[in-house]
Amino acid sequence: MNQDISYQDVQDIVLNNDSAASAAEAHGVLSGLLCLNGRIECDQWLEAVFGENRTNLNPAEHALLSKLCETTRHQLDDFDFSFELLLPDDTLPLSERANALGEWCQGFLYGLGYRSDGADWPGESTEVLHDILEISRLNPDSAGESDEVAYAEITEYVRVGVQVIRTELQQQPPTRLH
Repeated sequence: MNQDISYQDVQDIVLNNDSAASAAEAHGVLSGLLCLNGRIECDQWLEAVFGENRTNLNPAEHALLSKLCETTRHQLDDFDFSFELLLPDDTLPLSERANALGEWCQGFLYGLGYRSDGADWPGESTEVLHDILEISRLNPDSAGESDEVAYAEITEYVRVGVQVIRTELQQQPPTRLH
């Protein structure tokens, strides 16, 4: 994601502050919230992830998470496909990385408030969201070189899919109340 922000650093923060979310899920929530509203305050995301425990974050933890928020916002706003998912690095076993990808997808769907009830989403978003929902349900217990390739392809699909969703949501005309 960023050389200054590692998955493990964020994972340590969520574990140390009794969050039910993993680092991947927390970043998924952030990404979903930013797709809906690119101007969301970082503290709103922290409240969604930590609840009342967000006030227990020490200044260094708060600063790192705020930097993650702003970096993610910048990546999604740039339209240069620099957006990255916050996932464990390739040194961890595939099953752990695949599990984190599923958690990331769950968090993203939560951040969007997505329900699979057939709600209207613009353009290709409906199909991408359905795929992300299916990815969130994948069984991470696998191994092998072909699975590594599949993991990389699925991760790339999610990364690009999020950018498609963000773009399509930003192009939606504002709704008017009658």
